[in-house]
Parts: sequence; C-alpha cells; structure tokens
Amino acid sequence: MDAFASPSLRTETSRFGRFRLVETIAVTLALGFSLFSVPGPPDAQLDGSWQEMLIHAHAHGMQFGRDLIFTWGPWGFLCSLFHLGELDAAPILIWQVAGQLAIALALASLTRSLVLWRRIAFVAAFLAFHWLFQDTVYFVLVTLIGLAALIKRDASPGRLIAWTLALGFLAQFKFTYLVMSSGAVLAAMACWAGRGSSKRVLAIAVGYAFAVVAAWMAAGQNLDNLYPYLRRSLEISSGYGEAMGLNESWTLFLWGSGIALLSLLFIWRVWRTVPDRPFAFAAAGFLAFSLFLVWKESFIRADLVPLGGHVFGFFSYVLILGPVLPGLLFPGRQWHWFDGSFFLCLLAVACFDRDYYRKAPRVEWERIYGKAHTLSRLGALPEEWENSYEDACRGAALPAVRAAVGLGTVDVYNFNTGAALLNGFNLASRPIFQSYSAYTAGLEGWNLRFYQSEDAPDFILWNDGRVDNRYPGQDDAMLVAGLPGHYEPLFAERGYWLFRKKSPLSSAPMERRLLLDRRVRLSEEIDLPPQYDQAIWLQAAAVPNNLGRLRALLYKAALINLATTDDMGRRSVWRLVPEVANDGFMLVPTLAGGEDLASLMRGTVQTWVRSIHFEAPAGEEEFWSHVDVRLFSLPGIPIGSGAPTGSLVNLGIFDRRTLSLKTPSPLEVIEVPEGRAVLLHAVSEAVFGIPAEARTFSCGFGIREGAYSGGGHTEGVAFSVDAVWTSGRRQRLWGRYLDPVARSGDRGTQHLDLELPRDQPDRLILHTGTGPRNDSRWDWSYVSQLRFDSSGNQ
Repeated sequence: MDAFASPSLRTETSRFGRFRLVETIAVTLALGFSLFSVPGPPDAQLDGSWQEMLIHAHAHGMQFGRDLIFTWGPWGFLCSLFHLGELDAAPILIWQVAGQLAIALALASLTRSLVLWRRIAFVAAFLAFHWLFQDTVYFVLVTLIGLAALIKRDASPGRLIAWTLALGFLAQFKFTYLVMSSGAVLAAMACWAGRGSSKRVLAIAVGYAFAVVAAWMAAGQNLDNLYPYLRRSLEISSGYGEAMGLNESWTLFLWGSGIALLSLLFIWRVWRTVPDRPFAFAAAGFLAFSLFLVWKESFIRADLVPLGGHVFGFFSYVLILGPVLPGLLFPGRQWHWFDGSFFLCLLAVACFDRDYYRKAPRVEWERIYGKAHTLSRLGALPEEWENSYEDACRGAALPAVRAAVGLGTVDVYNFNTGAALLNGFNLASRPIFQSYSAYTAGLEGWNLRFYQSEDAPDFILWNDGRVDNRYPGQDDAMLVAGLPGHYEPLFAERGYWLFRKKSPLSSAPMERRLLLDRRVRLSEEIDLPPQYDQAIWLQAAAVPNNLGRLRALLYKAALINLATTDDMGRRSVWRLVPEVANDGFMLVPTLAGGEDLASLMRGTVQTWVRSIHFEAPAGEEEFWSHVDVRLFSLPGIPIGSGAPTGSLVNLGIFDRRTLSLKTPSPLEVIEVPEGRAVLLHAVSEAVFGIPAEARTFSCGFGIREGAYSGGGHTEGVAFSVDAVWTSGRRQRLWGRYLDPVARSGDRGTQHLDLELPRDQPDRLILHTGTGPRNDSRWDWSYVSQLRFDSSGNQ
C-alpha cells in the first residue's frame, strides 16, 4: 500500500520507522547496560556457597537431580553473584554481556507495540527496580513472552518456535522459571487450540519440549536425570512454604494484599471484556497463574533487607508491568484504570521502605559508574577474578584441617560449602548440599543414603550456622542422628569442627523405643522422662485448623515454635519446621555446635532438656489446632549417665566442660555463701581433661545445708580426686571425708588446692561417695569454683 501513498506520507512513515528503530536500539542498550553485572569475590557463607557450588557443579559435570538436588538448574551458574576465579569465567562473562543484551532486545521488541509514554514508563520502572530482586527480570520476561508473543493473533509458527526456544533455555536456569515458562506455553497452546490452529499448538509444544531437552543436555546433563530433577525440585518447592516462611510487617502485608486484589480485578476484566475470547481466557489464566507464583515466592520468605529482599519481587513485578499490560491487552485505549497500579506501587515502596528513594539514586549512580569502568577492562576480568579468588582462599584458609584431610573427601555441614571450595578440599557433598533445604522426609533420605554408601565422605567439616533460629539438629535430622559411632571428632579450627569417618552409616532403620505419646495444645508443658543414658527423639505433628490450611494455600503457612527449658531452668524459643518435626529429630542432646556433637560421639552430653511446649508467634495461635507429640529413646546412641556441663562453664562453676559426668539425679545449681555451686549427689563422678599447661587444681566442696540441719541426717560424703595417665595408670591424689553431723568444722564450703603431678596425667576424676553404711539419701554434696591453673608453671 505504501507504493500508492503520497510522497509526504511515505516520508513520514519512513521517518517514524527510523525513529522506532533508533528508539529500540537505545532502549536495548540502556536495558542491557543495566542488566550487566559482574560477580563479586568468592565468599564462604550461605549465599556465596550455593552460588559457587553451581559453578563447581557445572565445571565438574555434576548431575542435577542425582548428584545435586537444588531448585536452581544446570544453567543457573550464569546468574551467580560470586565467582570462583577463572573457573567458568568465560561463559559467565559471555552471558553477562551477550546474554543480557539478548534479554534487553527481547524486552524492547516485546513492548515495541506500546505507545510512547507506556514504553518510557516501562523502561524507567525497569531500570529503577529490577535490581532489587534477581528473579524480577526473568518473571517479567516470561510474562511478556507469554502475552506479547505466544498468543499474538498474527504470530507465525516460526516465530512461535523461536520464542519457545528462549523459554526452554530460561527454564533450565531455575525451577521457578521452568514453572512459569510452562504456564505460558500451556496458556498459548490453549489459546491456539481455541482458535482452531493445531499447527501452532504443535509448533509451541514441540519447540518448548525440544528447547528444554536441548538446554538440559547442552549443560552436560544426562537426559535420564531430567525427570528426577523435576520431581525433586517440585519436592523442594512444595516444602518451601513451611520451612522458609518469614513474616512481614502489617504495613507491607496490607499494601501487598491491596495491590494483589487490584491486579486480580484487572485480570477479571481481561477475562470478561477482551473481545478475542481465546486470547482473553489464555491471557487471564496465565496472568492469574504468574501473579500467584510471584505472590507466593515474594511473601512466603518476606525478608526485607536494605534495598532488596524477596518482597520487592512482587512490587517490582507489578510496578514494571503496570504500564505495559493495559497497552498489550486493551490496545485501543489510551488510558486504563490499572495504570494507577504504577503509582500505587511507588507509594507502597515509600511506605514500607522509606530509605529507598533516599539511597537508591546514589546506589544506581554507583552501579552505572562501576559497570562503565568494568566494561572498559572486560578482557582483564578473568585474571582479576583469579587474583581475588586467591585472596579469598587465603582469607578462608583452614591449614590444620587441610593437613589432616590430605587427599581425603570432605563434606560440609550445614551450608558453608564455600569453605571447602576455597580450601581446595576434595569435595564430596551430599545431594542436598545445604542441609536447611533437606526439610522433607524424601530429601533427608537422599542425604542419608549418600552417607550409607561407599561415596560417604572421609571427613565432615561441621559449622554451627543455622537459618531462622531453627532448633539444632532439625537440618538433615536423620543424617545427624546416624553419625555417632560412624564418625569421630578430631579438632576445631576457626569455627569448624572436623570429624573423621570410621565406617559408612548403617542402612538398618534407627531403633526407637516409645517413651511418650500425647496430644497437646499450644503452650501445654511436657516434662521429659528422666532418661540420662540414651538420646531422645521427638516427633511432633503440628496440625493446623481449616483457617490455617486456607492461609497456607493462599498466603503462607503459619509459624510454630518449640520452647525448651534446660537443666538450669533457662527457657529458649526455637523455630520448628513442621515437615521435619513430623518425621522427627534429635531433641536431646541439643546439638547447638560442633562441640556438642563431638561430646555426643564420645558418649556424653553438654545440654539436657527438662521440658518443652509448642507456641506460635503473636497473632498466629488461631491457625493451629493441636500437636501430636511422641518421644522416643534411641538405644543406638548411648550417652551413659552423662549430664550437661556447658551451662556450668557459662555460670563460672567449672572453668571447662567435662569429658564425662555421671550423677544419679538431674543437675541443680544452688547458691552458697561463696557464690554458685552445682549439686553432685553421691555417688557422682566428673572426668576432666587436664590442660597441658595446668600445674594446680582447685575447687570448693561441701554438703548442702539441710542435709545436716532441720531434721537432715546425712552420714557424710567421701570426696576424692584421682589422676589417670594415657597408659591407663591411675593414682589417688587426694581424698577427704566430710561428716557435718558429727563435726561442725565439716559444715559449709571447704577448699581444695592441689598440685598436679609433673609427668602430665591425661585426665582428672573428681568423685563423691557415700558414708560407711552406703546410705546416700541425704548426701547433698556440691562443688564450686572448679579451676585448673598454670600459675605454678616455670
């Protein structure tokens, strides 16, 4: 038709076309420059560890779904915010330059049909907000492909295949992207089926399936592992809500709910009023699905960090698409009431994150300056990364551990896998390599079976880190319970305990003996049985009511906590993961750190829980019905008559933990005129390791008042101290019999100052025994201010 148009009209059309081309190029360059980012130096902490593990997995051909079970896929390493030196530096840089430019071009072309002010608003919102949450870019891109490309009425089969190829590649970055991409493909297939075009339905289905498989195999993955990856990723996703939920403020929730309802009203209007009915059904269905997916991801773990956090994902998603969706779905209208969502999101951010508008401009300017500087020296980056990698390795060095493990294989508990990567250890990680993600019985089983196999690591590097104040031992609960007897403690270095394998874990089911089976309400206290010779396993099935189930479906599961009272009467509140608690975890001892696990493996405990109850955060009690509680003893994990002493160190009664402590009754801290003391009712025995530099041993000791006054009639207590050498030799160093009924001088606190043998005994044993008639009923013996001292050292 242009051939018959007037010269002035042809000139105007040509100028407009050139303007649109220049505009598209400018938008592409601006978006691509904003998307470009350079990974930072390696880090051994939680976030750095999983991202560096993705790089390591790709470089070493690890198979997702079997060797590694994670929600990020085999191409996810391209999005890493941390590098590992020159390892896979080339593909990461190619993606950050060419890949981000391709995403920018796709975004520019998908919004090209919009009027100018909508394109300007889209670009401005994208540049200002996409960097606050990493997933926003991909969620927006997939949504636009679904709405502006796959269900476009004049789309050719070839163009549809091209866009499904892009979706198939993105789907292998992260399982969430795969879910949203699949939703877009299904909606498009339904749309074209409604239009009666089976050819396009087939093109979309075949193109997407081919792209998913091709991208999987191009990442070095075996096709046989694709189904296991999908199944296990789905399991991780299904348990994510209960395991990783965090609450947001009421302000944040109300703004999010209001914008979500406004978006649903817009989707309903699309479904009711768009004339092209197949298009309306497909667009409304896919928009509802994608909005729900973004809502759940953002508000389940509703963290809000300075200039970022999961919750920004929802607001930035709606904000960026706010000026776009009305233009795509109602092209004949210049304005639409949903355009107001753009301003509502801006106002919401001002209400729940007041620092954003003050800090973001400066941060954005620093990002622009930093990126421009980086692009000017792009070719030198791999060498710079290698230098910073070497610096990070020196900063994370564990020389003693490195010398001990040699060429042996190492796994890291709980989530700081980066420590092994930066130390160059021979990593043999369990499939769910960050234990906080092993929050279902199936996922726990994969890690347990790995340790039961011949591939079990020769060493475990144990870190005390936990997420969300979870009760210790919940992460990889079955694996942790299987370690005693099969791994032995060696030493600690810089916050990491090293354990060495003696044998693979047993494949036999863990023996349990039922101690208690009871249904309780929230806040109902449960006293634990006085069981001091075996570990205790807790199963707690927290049952929500109907309101709680509805909340979990539409929003997120309510939180529930475990409150414990220890032997010293101290109360602690811990996060409970319902899926883990339903199958159980070790309640006693409390494995707060590697030292506690080391003590357990030696047959003693450092902590003891006397009672527990369950409670919900304020305002969430109404979502829970009851808790079905079962307690078991674990005969396979003996702890002798050990009792906790870590708290006695904290109270200053002992200056070190015991190697073992046998006492006939629970420990009790009492007040004596000299300060605090601990009752060691006869017959008791406390064993201490003697420090190499120690030259003297001192303590206070006595019998509690009341045992010989006010009707008390103790027959006395025999106190003694023995030294034991590594050869097995044992020698009595001191002894004294207190009889406060017969001798008034034996009343109150007595004092012992003892010089230790010079030939370095290994252990010291403090013993309390009964009197001549072996009647211990009133033998309320105690010790206080127990110290090893090096003051006599020359």
